[in-house]
Amino acid sequence: MLFHWDDENRHHIARHDVSETQAEAAFRAEDAVAFQDFDRLNRWVLEATLEDRTIKVAFARVFLEGFRVITAHWMSPKRRRTS
Repeated sequence: MLFHWDDENRHHIARHDVSETQAEAAFRAEDAVAFQDFDRLNRWVLEATLEDRTIKVAFARVFLEGFRVITAHWMSPKRRRTS
């Protein structure tokens, strides 16, 4: 899995107290579930449990096996879509 990072998306997720490592780990989590964001073309949302918390990652496919994280933030368990 390849990830496209730049200053913009690194700083954006940092404002939500999420690191690059945490955002990438969400894609490998056993309970990771991704669904398409029908309001935005080529955008997907992934939810997973990481570090005993629920993380939500919005991303886009940028090449065959690659992803660009758009944003990521921690959710309360009651707000998790996949529960």
